[in-house]
Amino acid sequence: MTQQTAPSPDPGADEAPQQPGQASGRRRRFGRRWYESKVLPVLFLLPAALFIFGLTVWPVMRTLQLSFTDADLEMFMTGEFDYIGFANYAEVLTDPHLRSVFLTTAVFGLICVIATLALGTAVALLLNRAFKGRTVLAILVLLPWAVPRVAAAIVWQWIFDDQYGIANWALAGMGLEMFEGFAWFNNRYTAFTAIGITIVWQSFPFVALVMLAGLQSISQEVLDAARVDGAGPLQTLRRIKLPMLKPLLLVLVVISTIWNFKIFDQVYVMTGGGPARQTELLAITTWREAFTQHDFGLAAALAMAMFVILAIVTFLYLWLIREDDEDLS
Repeated sequence: MTQQTAPSPDPGADEAPQQPGQASGRRRRFGRRWYESKVLPVLFLLPAALFIFGLTVWPVMRTLQLSFTDADLEMFMTGEFDYIGFANYAEVLTDPHLRSVFLTTAVFGLICVIATLALGTAVALLLNRAFKGRTVLAILVLLPWAVPRVAAAIVWQWIFDDQYGIANWALAGMGLEMFEGFAWFNNRYTAFTAIGITIVWQSFPFVALVMLAGLQSISQEVLDAARVDGAGPLQTLRRIKLPMLKPLLLVLVVISTIWNFKIFDQVYVMTGGGPARQTELLAITTWREAFTQHDFGLAAALAMAMFVILAIVTFLYLWLIREDDEDLS
């Protein structure tokens, strides 16, 4: 009796033929996934991108265009400019007053950055310690930061007033008779001293707040281990706390440099750039050239020079951060 071998089943015999509706359904699902992964995110980001472009990229491009022209008020209103190449930038580099403004801005800004960081770090170290009344002191420290800059400049202008100012009254009461009726704003260096005190007074709370957050993020175990090894408070600060807070300090240096390089409010309110334009900083000079002299081309060149300097400072910060990351790795 012979056995008959069953024929091998055809692999595609049981599969139903593909229907047109199934293929179109897969195409629709693929199209929907492509839309949700590619198109929809772009549509969500488009309003923010247009907003950023309108507030940052377009003004910079427009300023760059104006910096190559001799646009005055009439040309600026009509949009008909005469392009003069790099003449405005050449004037920025060769004009003695403009070069003095750049140097003054750099030196004064550096002094304000150092003073702000030093005072802010000292206050943060104080607030990092437990003592009675620390909460009240923290609130008082934050008050200068909450005051509008124009209002603060007006108050400090009255404080340094030669006839009615508290500063002269207090210094004269301490026996310094030379400050009796002393005119702070008639001399370049004393005027910058008054302006610098105002700027540091209003800037250090931000540094203190950020540094306090950084100090409180340091592990207590690390500090206890340093204390066990015999490290004193100064050694702990110099060898443990400050090295661990170096990235934070670099961020504060960059932010403070940007803030102090474009100072306008305090100088404009307290001195207006005087006496004899000796306290002019770069922002004041740019404003004066644009809205007093109506030389929009030169003002745009000054603004672009400020933009380039601040961009270099920012890229230097990014390079330093990358070097630190490479050293840690």
